[in-house]
Amino acid sequence: MNLFNDVDDFLHSNPKEKFFDILFNANGTVVVDELEKIIEKFVAMEKLLEEQYGDEVEKKVEEYIFSNGREIDLRKVSFYMSKMADILSKSE
Repeated sequence: MNLFNDVDDFLHSNPKEKFFDILFNANGTVVVDELEKIIEKFVAMEKLLEEQYGDEVEKKVEEYIFSNGREIDLRKVSFYMSKMADILSKSE
């Protein structure tokens, strides 16, 4: 394995691709722990939204994504990068 090839691969892949690459190749225990945190946070946010919007949660979320697509895309990139850093720092 050549360090320059690894760096080149990293620079030419997008954050989503790199996130999934790390997810599938990092320490399994660390990955499971991080996924559990993500799921727990998602479930909590979903519960908060249900309390506010009731049965219209799905509709409200879809509308928000449609209206704020660019911001959502930017935040997804930030999320991928943050979670990559979390997984890699705990896998050392």
